[in-house]
Amino acid sequence: MARFKSIQRWIILTTASAICVIPSCRSTRPLVIAVVPETTAQELWESEHAGAERAALSRGWNIYWNGPSREDDSRRQIQIVNSAISRNVAGLILSPDHAVALISPVRSALAHGITTVIVGSPLGIAPGGALSFVINDDDAVGKLAAQRLRAHLKPGDTLAILGVNPNILGHIKRAAALVNALRQTAPNVHIIERHSTSFGFAEAEESAEETIRGTPHLRAIVALDINQTRGAYFALMAEHELGHIVLIGCDQDLDLVRQVRAGTIDAIIAENTYLMGYDAVQLIAARRAGKPAEAQRVIAPILVTRDNVDQAAVQQALDMNWRLQ
Repeated sequence: MARFKSIQRWIILTTASAICVIPSCRSTRPLVIAVVPETTAQELWESEHAGAERAALSRGWNIYWNGPSREDDSRRQIQIVNSAISRNVAGLILSPDHAVALISPVRSALAHGITTVIVGSPLGIAPGGALSFVINDDDAVGKLAAQRLRAHLKPGDTLAILGVNPNILGHIKRAAALVNALRQTAPNVHIIERHSTSFGFAEAEESAEETIRGTPHLRAIVALDINQTRGAYFALMAEHELGHIVLIGCDQDLDLVRQVRAGTIDAIIAENTYLMGYDAVQLIAARRAGKPAEAQRVIAPILVTRDNVDQAAVQQALDMNWRLQ
């Protein structure tokens, strides 16, 4: 009888241990934060990846990094967000490639209790509650471009703004801020805007070529994203206008920064996506700890020129080393 009771006690203890151990194993697993960029094909978002990894590492968290291979693949981005929701991630960091199409998936994430941070360009809904924005200061982008152009534009010159995409709220703000600033500082400069809903390089290059050929007194181009900048660069090269027409680009990629260093692109106005990724993880951590967290942080862009491209502060913002371990 005593032996039976001992066996019975052993079974109870073993079962209890199994019940306790399994949850404890789960509770010690690192939290996972899903980071979904506009695309995985640009160094701009690898810097975000690096910032997020740096902040996550300090807490023992893991980053699940995945995004579409093209900036115009909203359907794929939605699928990735929905997949992250189904994995029950601890937080979601999203850089939407469409201001409206990603609203429904974000609302779904919030409904599942997933703290969400929008990075880069804002979404078409207001932040608040478990939704925060860490966005680029697109007004400052336009103002920086206008300041840089002062030395190049004179009355009667024409400026072309390429790639105004109505689906990206940041593009609209950049163009508007640039136009407003130039109206104050260079009122006699003619400004034309070229709208596009495409992220394709070939279309960007074709549009830039048509603009260069068909615009009298064209003195400068401001391109509002990476592909528009790259397309404008190759169009200027094809039309033998590099060095004659000033090119200022927005957002960074390795080949574009290389051309800034060489002097063939006058400047790149870079988003500090490294800091955005870092701050986004910090906001998720604050909300999970029950601490106050801002609904919105606005991160200043950086004017990258031939003179400052190798400075430590600029290189830190351009850092893409996310392999920290």
